[in-house]
Amino acid sequence: MKNSYKYIFGVLLSLPFVTVFVTSKELYNGIITAKMFYFYAVTVLILFSVSIYLLIKKDSIRISFNVIDLLILIYLSYNFLRLLTTKYSSLQDDYFISFVLLTVLYFLWKYFLTFNNKADFNKSTTILITVFLVSGLLQAIYGLLQLYNISPGIVGNQFKVIGTLGNPDYLAGYLISIAPFALGIYWLSKNVTTLNKFIKMIALITFCSCIFLLPSTLSRTSWLALGAGILFILWYKYHLAEKLKIIFNSKIKLVSALLISLILSIVLVSSLYQLKPESALGRLLLWKVSLRIIENNPIIGIGFNRFSVAYNNYQADYFAKGYGSNSEKYFADNVRHAHNEYLQIGAETGLIGLLIFLGIIFSALKFPLINNYQNTGQQLTGKVIISISAKAVLIALMVFALFSFPLHILPNLINFFFLLAVLSGSNDAYIVRELTLSKKVFKPAALIVIVIASLFAVNYIHLYETYNKWNLGYLAAKGGYFDIAQKEYEDLIPELKSNGEFLFFYGASLSALGNYNEALKFLEQAKQKFSDPNLYITLGQNYARLNDFNKAESNIMHASNITPHKLFPKYLLAKLYYNHNMQEKAMNTANEIINLEAKIKTTASEEIKFEMKELIDKINTSPVKAGM
Repeated sequence: MKNSYKYIFGVLLSLPFVTVFVTSKELYNGIITAKMFYFYAVTVLILFSVSIYLLIKKDSIRISFNVIDLLILIYLSYNFLRLLTTKYSSLQDDYFISFVLLTVLYFLWKYFLTFNNKADFNKSTTILITVFLVSGLLQAIYGLLQLYNISPGIVGNQFKVIGTLGNPDYLAGYLISIAPFALGIYWLSKNVTTLNKFIKMIALITFCSCIFLLPSTLSRTSWLALGAGILFILWYKYHLAEKLKIIFNSKIKLVSALLISLILSIVLVSSLYQLKPESALGRLLLWKVSLRIIENNPIIGIGFNRFSVAYNNYQADYFAKGYGSNSEKYFADNVRHAHNEYLQIGAETGLIGLLIFLGIIFSALKFPLINNYQNTGQQLTGKVIISISAKAVLIALMVFALFSFPLHILPNLINFFFLLAVLSGSNDAYIVRELTLSKKVFKPAALIVIVIASLFAVNYIHLYETYNKWNLGYLAAKGGYFDIAQKEYEDLIPELKSNGEFLFFYGASLSALGNYNEALKFLEQAKQKFSDPNLYITLGQNYARLNDFNKAESNIMHASNITPHKLFPKYLLAKLYYNHNMQEKAMNTANEIINLEAKIKTTASEEIKFEMKELIDKINTSPVKAGM
């Protein structure tokens, strides 16, 4: 009985790794939201189980805190303060709630990642590592089935290879969060007889599956990230630092090596750029605007998880003031993430938040290994092997985070926290404080956790039903049944009044039914929590129908400045000017549309250009234009 609980908690604490596979057609945005609800459910189950275990536990608990632990708690506390002090933010922010739950799981993972006297895996550690690897293996296999047309993927997605994440870039980030770890487990344990052979084999198959699948995601960043992780393992396994010192023992050799490395790096970057040049140019604009956000809010940022709300407005302001080049206008897009985690953290939480985050990463990578086996003939222990492997993944993820947003994809974020727990639990250095908790302390705490978890569970069961109804309304609106959508949405306002996307959908449905004044009330509220060109277009159209020219022009112009290459906002502006007898402005806008090169030629874009030519002809032949 004494050891059976380790199996139980090993299984329970591995359940969050299954999050990546959960999708639903019944929930709104079910590829993402189903994962969120599953993660909440298993976390509540884990909290209940741990609390019950504490209630029946008879002896005291000894816990220790190191630098990583303290920095994670400081980072959570700082983000909580920024959430409280950010206008229009809500404590029901899903990203923050996930962050809180993952912090709790971090400490539980760390507590149950145990090792025997020989520093090899105990039962719970074996289960956790095995399920972590198998999750990556199954996701890679599913992606390969999509690649070879054996499985169709999710709900007719526009991409072919997406796993269960809905996007090839998300899938690449997930594979990167596991592949270097799998390689490290296999490669470093080749001559280790004490490590479980099954884990070694799973690790090898997982790594090979990830390697086969990654090219099909067309993610250039994933190869850079994977290369960085592999290089770290090679650096450790083959003592490359010492060998390089021997080889490059003169200044001439060292300078030559640096020049060759520089040339190879330039060739590599150029090759990766040629693979998807439009994406690279779009990122440069994105980072430039993100830096403007940081410049205007350097110390504490714009607020926790507010990047997606603020960015489009900054981009629109950038183009409105005439800063953008023609190429930047062409590649500007509707943006939700900075495609650079460091810039996004800096924009949202300022230099304070960014420094704390970097402190977590630096502390995790700086932790020395328990035993330095590099220069001895001893075998590596399981404890050392998973520590090196976890560092390799952390390095890979941090490289990937330079060009993408892996920490804003829930399965990746789960893996990130788990790897931090591995590093924290497999190193004994830098212990800041050790505590012994008596029954008088942890038993009341367990009861409090049960109450809080119960209230949380009830709330999110209700929210699950809400997202189910939201999906019904969304499908009705998509099919043109706006009256049905409006009725579905109306009942959800109390639960989703803080969700800007929902407010936009509800306002748009009211607008489609001709309830313009009522629609404006919800659309204006949506602006505080949601930023999308379609929101401003809908606002502009509503104000135009109510003959409020100034607000109609302002909102449509704002939508046009977010994505200057889009024809539709400019088309609406041209019609607005023409209907208000501003013929010169109408003609200038129409000519701009005709001369604008569309990214993708469609029937709609050709029809818009044809209509603009007709509008110009009308203006040229009108009595006012002719001077009659």
